[in-house]
Amino acid sequence: MTEGDVGKQQQRAERILDAAAELVLRWGYKRVTIEEVAKRAGIGKGTVYLHWKTREALFFTVLARDSVKMLGGIIAAMRADAAEILLHRVLRRTLLLMKEFPLLQAMFTRDTEVLGNLVVESSAQSLRSKKFESSREYYRLLRERGLLRADLAPDAQIYAINAAMFGFYATDPLLPAEERQPLEERAEIVATMARNAFEPPDAPDPEVLRALAPRIIEEFERMRAQYMQFVQGSFTSTRESPEE
Repeated sequence: MTEGDVGKQQQRAERILDAAAELVLRWGYKRVTIEEVAKRAGIGKGTVYLHWKTREALFFTVLARDSVKMLGGIIAAMRADAAEILLHRVLRRTLLLMKEFPLLQAMFTRDTEVLGNLVVESSAQSLRSKKFESSREYYRLLRERGLLRADLAPDAQIYAINAAMFGFYATDPLLPAEERQPLEERAEIVATMARNAFEPPDAPDPEVLRALAPRIIEEFERMRAQYMQFVQGSFTSTRESPEE
């Protein structure tokens, strides 16, 4: 297969993923069929199956691709400013970026209205577990350098951080419209909460941040690579497409 053929397959796969993302946001996972995705992408249904053997695999690739993009945004911020490795800055950045990825937000909050049983599929569980493993290493590195408080057991601290962050995704839909906070204000609230609850009161040493940033970035790059590997595996078909 030539480089041009691979490029065509990747472009076609991207087109399919774009169509799937658009339709699942519009109708919800339960209602979207492969046939509708193919029609929206301007190809035949059989071509979709050249890339993804199941409907579940297709839509999980949509989520994995969004994860690659979101993690890329976090990593770019860390490269630009070492202070972005701090917990309160990462949580703030994640919340701000999430507005660009509504399907990821649905996954975070286990929104079955949007994603149906996709939130409990084994592939989702597997990558979610890998993400938690990488997050655990991130927390360990922060704690080791004195950038997280040590007055709570590590597992309890991680549980509290996850529970707090989940609340910032899940609370707004439960509130009356007039009581909801604009995204930017929610991001500042989550940053203040994390700073006060989980980080030492003293300002961090800039030298410590600069020294630790490459290791933290490496961990986030590893997390991103896990999602990228999944996405790239779906872009290459083992057969020639019967139709475009």
